[in-house]
Amino acid sequence: MKNFKIVILTLCAVLSLSSCSDDDPEQPVLGKNLWGEVLRGDNMQLQFYPDHFAFYWEYTFDAEANPEIGLIIEGEFPNARFLSYNVYDDEAQTSYCEKGYSLTDVEIEADNGYINTFRQETTERNQKYTIYVLPTDAPDTYVSDKANICWFDADVKKVCTMLRYYIPEGGINGGVEMPRIKAINLTTGKELDAPARIMSGIRGEMELPGAAFTSTDNALFFRAPFSYAYPNGPSEYCYSRNILEENKVIVFNFKAPTYPKTVSEFATADMRYWSVCVGNAETYTPLAISDYQTKIDVNGFANYILADKNAENYAEVKKIANEKGYNILEWDGKAWGEGVMILYRNMLFDENYPHSMRLLDPVGPNVNVMEDPAKYIAVMKLGPWGATGRKITTDEFISCEGNVVLRQQ
Repeated sequence: MKNFKIVILTLCAVLSLSSCSDDDPEQPVLGKNLWGEVLRGDNMQLQFYPDHFAFYWEYTFDAEANPEIGLIIEGEFPNARFLSYNVYDDEAQTSYCEKGYSLTDVEIEADNGYINTFRQETTERNQKYTIYVLPTDAPDTYVSDKANICWFDADVKKVCTMLRYYIPEGGINGGVEMPRIKAINLTTGKELDAPARIMSGIRGEMELPGAAFTSTDNALFFRAPFSYAYPNGPSEYCYSRNILEENKVIVFNFKAPTYPKTVSEFATADMRYWSVCVGNAETYTPLAISDYQTKIDVNGFANYILADKNAENYAEVKKIANEKGYNILEWDGKAWGEGVMILYRNMLFDENYPHSMRLLDPVGPNVNVMEDPAKYIAVMKLGPWGATGRKITTDEFISCEGNVVLRQQ
């Protein structure tokens, strides 16, 4: 194996918000319109390897021009697999706030008289919550009786609040209206219209770090570092980066975690959500398969094949792959290039999950994985639950009739 020195591109995505009064039906509800236009992981316009099944909104305000201001966000629990709020320093594209800059759905307390539908199933809709986005120097007299606080450091100049929905049903908003955003003066306690939304860095051209794509026969997976680009705290990622030549395929697998089919299974499933996405060298995501779409074999493995549809014998490859129960990822090298980044995402997993990606040391700049490969290579540390694969020619795949050996028997 080669000496891997890998600079990894961490992934994750972005979001938006607004303010005013509901009393006059002739006026727009500005607090619901402040969110920026939805950012979709499936539209090939969002960088840093977003998931196809995630929808992001963002509201960013100038905290330097609006001192002593916090936010009040009033929303309804959507019909979705996952909901979260994160607050970031938009200039740094991350948050270092030690008080806690994120809330996941199960952590959110419902308003009095309402139910958190991520904790308890109910047929009654319009279940409400209130989130507070506050600076770390907010007065204790204001903070002491508040639940659901996301913090930002008091010296942050641009505050970016992001809302994420995964697999929403009933429309991309999960069957509810967008949350309403208001401001509050933390000195006087007076509620105000939220400041005008300013442009977030997520919507501009991001400077991408260097990341070489090289051709290797082994498709080894490594844990991606959690760093910048608006990271989603509950997520972990393993990646394998390679070159997919037109006449070759990448075959890989892992033992599939369980995921919830209903809210009642949230507490017992291995994790809330997992998926496999494939991005290109420009960090867009052309392909993705979510957990509920994945074929799983009799031994509990999810088996995948990544193949270029432009290959001369692709039709035969696809036929065999279907017969063998592979999950087919159909690449278009002419449109997307040869560089491929395969990302296996685990999100909001049980803290006691014995096969957690967090057992792996992340691979970042200046890391030589061969100094201690068992710390870094997924299959060596996680066994069957660690993703691993091989790259072979299309002819080889056809001649072995899809029976590719990936693991020691």
